[in-house]
Amino acid sequence: MADLSGDLCAGYYMATSTVHTGRRNLFSLEPGGEHHIGTLVSGSKTQLHRFDMDCDKIVRGLALLAAEADLPTVLQVMATLPVNGSWSPAEVEARDLALALIARIDRRIIR
Repeated sequence: MADLSGDLCAGYYMATSTVHTGRRNLFSLEPGGEHHIGTLVSGSKTQLHRFDMDCDKIVRGLALLAAEADLPTVLQVMATLPVNGSWSPAEVEARDLALALIARIDRRIIR
């Protein structure tokens, strides 16, 4: 299991550790627009590794959204697809588009 206790970085986003256990400051470090977004606070004192994993997912998710402008459109298309056991041509096309987009973005995100 990866050690996520230090600062978490992805793209232009960073979650830094604080002196308080179970808190992280979330920053956007885009050149010319650096700012503090907010403070992430754990809801549990006993599940701190889970909190670190959640913070890592938040930072990587923000970087993913910032890296690709088409991602919200892809997610909207996928959300409109019916949930059933068959694979219609539209479902196959949306899945292929999403997989191609995620593969392209994943190469651009720095962890």
